[in-house]
Formats: sequence, C-alpha cells, structure tokens
Amino acid sequence: MDATDNPIGKAIGGAACTAQGFVIPPGAFHLSASLDDAIRRSCAAPLRDGEQAHPIFAFIAALGGMGSRVGDVCRGLGLAFDSGAVLGRCRIDYDAPLTVDTRYDVATSVVALERKSSRRFGAADHLTLGMSISAAGDVRARVRLTTIMPAPA
Repeated sequence: MDATDNPIGKAIGGAACTAQGFVIPPGAFHLSASLDDAIRRSCAAPLRDGEQAHPIFAFIAALGGMGSRVGDVCRGLGLAFDSGAVLGRCRIDYDAPLTVDTRYDVATSVVALERKSSRRFGAADHLTLGMSISAAGDVRARVRLTTIMPAPA
C-alpha cells in the first residue's frame, strides 16, 4: 500500500497519522426519562433521584448520537471493519452529569489512526475516535473509542 491507494495518508509500520480531510457529520441524541428508566431496570441500577441520568449514557449518547456509524467511518477510511473489528479501548471523561429530557449534540472526529503489528491479525489498524457530548453549548462528557481491525491485505 502506498500514498496513491491510501485515502487517509496512513503511515505504514506503526507511525501515527491523521485522517486528512475526513469529516464525520455532527449528530444528536435525546436522552429521555423513560430511556434512563429502562436502562436502570435492565441492569438493576438504583432508581433515578432527580434529573441526573445513569452515567452509561455518555457512552450510549456518543455512539447513538454520532452522525455516522462506526463501521461506516471505518469503511470510509478504507479500513477492513467487516473483517472482524473489536473494541480496543474506551475512555469516558465527565465534565458534568448528563440529565434526562435533554437533547445532546454529538461531535465526532478522528483522533488517531495507527497501523501496528498484531499477533492475531499480523498487522492491525487502530482507529481512535473522539466524541464530545454537549447540551446548550456546554460539553458534558468526552468519549475516546479505539476500534481495532485487521489491516487490509
């Protein structure tokens, strides 16, 4: 693979790179009280006391509110998502609690794309997406999600 057939300018051999010019559209997620109640029931979490939603909603809002699906982003970058992508890492940082009956804006960008050697795949692409979840212009949570998939042959 060289720069002519590599749409993202990905360095081969483990060097980091960026997805030059790749845009992930913004999205939105509406966190309703009934959805929070359902999630709490499903995992036997305590009932909500007030407006604060269960903390898992940072993750749910990030993925559910993305302007594009993770698989579509990977495919758009020329990565082999359908060959067996796995979740490599997830980090969630909270700036403020998420609340029910709130519409959240979700902004997503490519943070890193690296090709690394892999015992399982031979070579694997590691795509890290950064998502910010905000309401009324205030960031409430930030999620970093790394997806690992075999490098295309």
